[in-house]
Amino acid sequence: MLVTLLKYKFSVSLFFGSLVLIHVLWEYFHGGVTSHHLLASEEMPAISNWWGLLSVPVLTWITLTRIEVRRKNSSLQAGEFSAQVFRGFFGGLLFGLFLAMLWEFGKADYMPYVLLLPLVLALVFPIHRAECLLGFVLGMTYTFGGVLPFLIAPLLLLGGLIIYKGVRMIYSALKK
Repeated sequence: MLVTLLKYKFSVSLFFGSLVLIHVLWEYFHGGVTSHHLLASEEMPAISNWWGLLSVPVLTWITLTRIEVRRKNSSLQAGEFSAQVFRGFFGGLLFGLFLAMLWEFGKADYMPYVLLLPLVLALVFPIHRAECLLGFVLGMTYTFGGVLPFLIAPLLLLGGLIIYKGVRMIYSALKK
C-alpha cells in the first residue's frame, strides 16, 4: 500500500489539497475564510486559511519524497517499513486532532503541557520523521488552518530529533 502511495505522489498531494479546498470553500460560503493570528494575539499578523491550499499539498509531496528516499535506504522489510510509516503518520494525526479538540472545547490552557508530550515520547519513538509532521499538520488543519501547525511542528520535530538521537548517543557512550 505504501509503495502505491509513493507511486502516486501527485494524486495523494492533490487529494489532501482538495480536502483543504473543501474546507476553505465551506468557510468562504459560510461567513468568510478564517484567519488565525500568531500566538492567538491580535497584535500579531494573521494567516489566512487560503494558504493551506499551498502548504498542505507541498508538505504532502515533500513528505512522500522523504519517505521514498528513506525506503530505498532502509534495511527493513517492505511490510515493517510501511507499518513504521503509518504508525508515525497516525500518531501525528491523533496528536494534532487531540490538540485541535482541546482548542475547540475551550481547554486551551492545557495545550502548553500537552505540547511537551512529543518530547517525552521522543525518548523512545522517532517523532522527528516527515510522516509525523504531515499527520500533525493534517490533524490541526481544520481548527488552525494549513500554515499555523506547520510553524509549530518544526520546533517539536527538532526537539524530538535532539532527544531521540541524543539519548541514543549518550547511551552508546555510557555502554562503551
